[in-house]
Amino acid sequence: MPSTLALHPRLLAATEDLPLLANTIVEGFLDGLHRSPFLGYSTEFSAYRAYAPGDNLRHIDWKVWARTDEYYVKQFEDDTNLRCQIYLDTSASMDFGAGDGNKFLLGRLLAAALAQLMVRQRDAPGLVLFGPESKQALPARATRNQAIEIFTMLANARSAGLTLVGEDLFGVVQSHSRRGLAVVISDFFTADDTSLELLRQLHAQRQEVLVFHVLAPEELDLPYEGEFIMEDSETAEEVVVHADDFRAEYKRRVTAFCERVRQVCLGLEIDYVQLRTDQPLDVALIAYLEKRMMM
Repeated sequence: MPSTLALHPRLLAATEDLPLLANTIVEGFLDGLHRSPFLGYSTEFSAYRAYAPGDNLRHIDWKVWARTDEYYVKQFEDDTNLRCQIYLDTSASMDFGAGDGNKFLLGRLLAAALAQLMVRQRDAPGLVLFGPESKQALPARATRNQAIEIFTMLANARSAGLTLVGEDLFGVVQSHSRRGLAVVISDFFTADDTSLELLRQLHAQRQEVLVFHVLAPEELDLPYEGEFIMEDSETAEEVVVHADDFRAEYKRRVTAFCERVRQVCLGLEIDYVQLRTDQPLDVALIAYLEKRMMM
């Protein structure tokens, strides 16, 4: 599988330039695909034909010209403008993890990279932010500046408040009457199962759905020692925990929680990917391309 340093979320800790990061990630990722057995996942072009007057000069393959002294252009296969809605969880629980392991930083970077990749494939990305308030930040459009507008919205997004999945978010979902792809980026931490209701609503709207369940290693492994205080980032409730005594039970509960989310996805025929903040983003981009090829 292709992998480069450019795909690691720690880059976000060094710069907040989302357009630069997203472009670097996607370019490195696609270059890796062309150099690997995963070439078939890159739907950028399917064949060549001789250049004809009026063809876009950007589509000329200059490497082929250097070898043959002939002009050939890439014939593009995916020109369907599939509508792709990116749903990003902006609740306070996403703001967990130090430095490059922060879930919200990873979520924003993943959303930016996906938007850039969608534009490269001539699809129409849109952005939905859900948390204390849910809104269609940007409707799905296949325009030249759509990725830049999404980057701007992501750069200004903040994680705060409770995860509230209610009528405002369902109204956004119901406005997506045209069949498309919905990518949900969330930790699914709520006091009840309301976050999973979003998936049920998307399924009811006949959307194809891909879930990225974002979790920090500390949330999965509880690598702490001794006694400490755990605080709910959304409700501020505090619980005193002795890590050594609680670790086995904690891991059991976390595993059960993740399995429940996975099972709900399975029941709704939704693709589920657990994404740790210490994983390279190529794991997520491969999952997106696999889903895109099936549509």
